[in-house]
Amino acid sequence: MLDLIKIRKDLHKIPELAFQEVKTTEYLLKKIRKYENLKIHTFDFPGILVEYTSGEGSYLLFRADMDALPITESTGCDFSSRHDGLMHACGHDMHMTILLGLIEHVAKNKPAGNILLLFQPAEETDGGARRILETGVLDKYYIESAYALHVKGDYPVGTIATRPGVFFANTEEMDVIFTGTSAHVAFAEKGKDALAAAVEYYRELNRIILEKFDDQSTILCKFGLIEGGTVRNAVPAKCILRGTFRALNLDDHQLLKTLVQDLAWRLAEQYGLESEVMFKNHYRAVENDQELYEKFQNLVEASLYDFKTASQQMGGEDFGYFVDKYSGLLFLLGVDTGKGIDLHASNFLPDEKAIRVGLDIFKMIIAER
Repeated sequence: MLDLIKIRKDLHKIPELAFQEVKTTEYLLKKIRKYENLKIHTFDFPGILVEYTSGEGSYLLFRADMDALPITESTGCDFSSRHDGLMHACGHDMHMTILLGLIEHVAKNKPAGNILLLFQPAEETDGGARRILETGVLDKYYIESAYALHVKGDYPVGTIATRPGVFFANTEEMDVIFTGTSAHVAFAEKGKDALAAAVEYYRELNRIILEKFDDQSTILCKFGLIEGGTVRNAVPAKCILRGTFRALNLDDHQLLKTLVQDLAWRLAEQYGLESEVMFKNHYRAVENDQELYEKFQNLVEASLYDFKTASQQMGGEDFGYFVDKYSGLLFLLGVDTGKGIDLHASNFLPDEKAIRVGLDIFKMIIAER
């Protein structure tokens, strides 16, 4: 029997960034290959699809994400990251461990029905779900429904939370770039100040968004990084704002995108600059299927676990690519150790007791299909 606690710790030690999950893939394959009644599919990039076929008919798909974050760990645990500057600060080590436990359950108990179990790279950035779908590997299966979980640090262990309809927002990243001409600050009129345009852009975009959207709780547009200039006494020739915008509604998302682009053009013309907006990593909203939600709610409420209706999340999740193609459901798994520390914190350390809870829920889904 797999030692899931040890597996979680092993995976936590070897965090890897998007599409670099080579050691992680090798570790998982060593565990999976001992089961003879499973078919293993690999890709020309990190990731694994495990196929269990018991006869004709449809498949359930279960997904776990594999990648880590560029964060230096500060948990102080004895199984901390061995990779400098990288950390499983989003709980993907837990997700993979739970899916390995489900693979063992399927292989040993041979449930009726067909099942696909996917270890997907690059959830945090670069659209790993989209890349998997683009390979066409899933097209030969009739996938009845798709499932995924995500740990949540502000819910106690034993709590399961989700909601019907739009759960996670449409998300997209952008770089707004202004390019002008450098000049000594004593002769600033000879230059074209990219930083001045960027500062006005930041302030004006916030004003426009407040004006255009009555409900600010359903949209978000924030910049986390600004880069410009080389020395203190020269007008910067280039300035870049790096940020993200998100919306629960796709029409609002498209309006935000238009506002971001149009303002860059307008200010570039005003300041005599060139502008460019580079859009990156657009993740579609995760929209849970109503029928699957109702069935799932009944399932959890009949168990020993605590079911909660979750609020809509402004975070992004590329499981949205799967639910855009298949009926699907994503749920949150409580992992709070009593400290209330949540995702992407350098001291985020989920409670390992939640591994058994997540595995139980996945097993229930299979049993009640």
